[in-house]
Amino acid sequence: MADLLLAAVVLRRPEHALAAQVLSLALTGLVRVEPTPSPGPPALVLLDAPPTSEREHVSLSALFGDDVRPVARIVLDPADDDLRGRVREASRRVVQGARRDGYLEPGQARRLTDKGEAVRAELVALEDAVEREVADARAHDHAREHVSSGMLPWAVLFGHEPGWVPVDRRTVRFDVAAVCAAADALR
Repeated sequence: MADLLLAAVVLRRPEHALAAQVLSLALTGLVRVEPTPSPGPPALVLLDAPPTSEREHVSLSALFGDDVRPVARIVLDPADDDLRGRVREASRRVVQGARRDGYLEPGQARRLTDKGEAVRAELVALEDAVEREVADARAHDHAREHVSSGMLPWAVLFGHEPGWVPVDRRTVRFDVAAVCAAADALR
C-alpha cells in the first residue's frame, strides 16, 4: 500500500494529502522543489521521469494542468485560482476512483467497503510504524538519526508537523515545512 491519496480517502484525512503527495513526488524524483524569493511559496519543476501510478498522474495533472511535460514549472501559490480548482477536481477524482475500485460503498458518503476496511487496517499498522520511527528520530536527533525519506510523506499524511520530523539534509535538500505549508494552503 503505497498510495498516499487513496490512504487519505480511506482514513478520511484529506488535510495533508496534497502535501504528502507533493513530498512523495519530490522524493521519488518526479519533481524538483525550487525556492522562490522570500516570502513566496516554493515552485515545482517537473522532471522527465514518468509517473508510476494513476494517482501520481492525477497529482501531476492537478499541479501542472495541461502542461505535464519535462521542465514545466508551477509555483504552489494559494492565490492561484486555477491551481486551486485543479487540486479540488483531482480530490474529487481520487474519491470517485476509490469508489470505482471498490474501496468506498456506491452512493454512500465515504463509507468503506470490506476491501476499504482491510486497507484501513493496514494503514493503521503503517501509522503505528511511522509513529515509532518519528518518535525514535526525535529522541535521537542529537545523533543525527532521521526519519527515512520513504516514511516522510506518510509522517506528514498522518499529521506530524514537518518541522518536527527530523530529516536527513544530505538526501532531502529542500524546505519540507515550506512545501507542506504551501500545499496545505491549496486545499
